[in-house]
Amino acid sequence: MRLYRSPDLPGKWIGEDKEGALMIWPAEKRGWSRRTAYVGPRRALEEVEPALARGTGWAGGGRARHPRSVSGRPSRPITIRVTDEERAAWEGAAGRAKRTLSEWCRDELNAAAKSAGSGTARRAPRPR
Repeated sequence: MRLYRSPDLPGKWIGEDKEGALMIWPAEKRGWSRRTAYVGPRRALEEVEPALARGTGWAGGGRARHPRSVSGRPSRPITIRVTDEERAAWEGAAGRAKRTLSEWCRDELNAAAKSAGSGTARRAPRPR
């Protein structure tokens, strides 16, 4: 099964159903349940990795969660130990940002890594 996207249809996936007909649906969790027939031009479609539509309910995307990488490869968990106070503070910040704790942590860590790569961030010394 093939998956496509179109610059004219942001936030939508276009993909083949089990019979090979092209369908369009929202690029969101369980979006496949709101699919309709795609009647647009095929030449405007760019083929992408089927794994990108994971989590939408489309059979071609597999059953795993939506990948974070544009390559379609699944992400891997990372574990850190935190105090109850740290976790509560982070959960509060995530809630105020209307994000899950995982999303908030990922965004904050990616921003810190980006600024560290530009030389603008200074790492605090580790207590001994």
